[in-house]
Amino acid sequence: MRSLSENFMNDLLAVDGTLHPILERVKQDHTLMFSIRKDYFNVYYRGGNILRVKAQSNGSYSAFFDNEYNKSGLPSPVVPEVIESPHASSLWVELIPTLKGIMDFYFSKYSKPEREFQQLVARENNFSNIANQSEYFISDIEFADSEIGARFDILALRWLASERKSITDCRPALIEMKYGDGALSGTSGVLKHLQDIDDLISNAQNYKKLLKTMETQFNQLDDLGLITFKRIADWAKIKLDLSKKPEVIFVLANHNPRSSKLIKILNDPAIEAYDNSPNFDLKFYVSSFAGYALHSHCMVSLTQFRELLKNRNV
Repeated sequence: MRSLSENFMNDLLAVDGTLHPILERVKQDHTLMFSIRKDYFNVYYRGGNILRVKAQSNGSYSAFFDNEYNKSGLPSPVVPEVIESPHASSLWVELIPTLKGIMDFYFSKYSKPEREFQQLVARENNFSNIANQSEYFISDIEFADSEIGARFDILALRWLASERKSITDCRPALIEMKYGDGALSGTSGVLKHLQDIDDLISNAQNYKKLLKTMETQFNQLDDLGLITFKRIADWAKIKLDLSKKPEVIFVLANHNPRSSKLIKILNDPAIEAYDNSPNFDLKFYVSSFAGYALHSHCMVSLTQFRELLKNRNV
């Protein structure tokens, strides 16, 4: 399961903790995103992994920056490969602007817009000045677990503003982001995602493991101060109920309104069959004017979404 040990969490949270300077930098820099993995974490920048920190058996941590990003030939900074003290963490923090520059050059040539927009969605809904108004909180991006056969662009908890007095009224939201019309079909297209998600939810054991991971990730991100919302007086850990039907949401970024490709895909009877799925509620995100704050009022059914597309193309 993607989670951090108690010692790992303490090294992040304690003022004199080995990893505390890194956590503080992430909290002060909204271009960075902290993502929890199994006994390690990634720090993302523009959707790319700027730092990976993994627990070692001796109590220290390995630290890694992928030099594959440095295809521009910029001087590579010398980074500590082992973090054993707050000082080593501080050295990484000092180098983050340099590492960002290296990645900026890389992304100018090898762009990854879908991943960059995933991180933007997470920032808007978890840690921006309107995060408390959002109704979806992001627990992970770029989720992949071969053990349970799950892969998602974004995992989120739907927690309606009207239900914030209860910690048990959350629903899981499984989100796929598609950037541009070229990503709508094929082996990673809309239909394939729906088939894979349906298979996962149909496997009760694997689906339960997924919800436990989401629940744990959210609670640990909250403990780390990386999610912004108003807490009730008797605040406790969030619980996800296996019996509550999840939402499966497609966020389609930068669709070309002059293209007929999307409407043709969504008129496929194989996709229409999932509109009334017993396993999940299929939704499509329609922004509230501009931006990526996720609200329940922004989620429309397949039928409603196709009607919007039809009217737009009239």
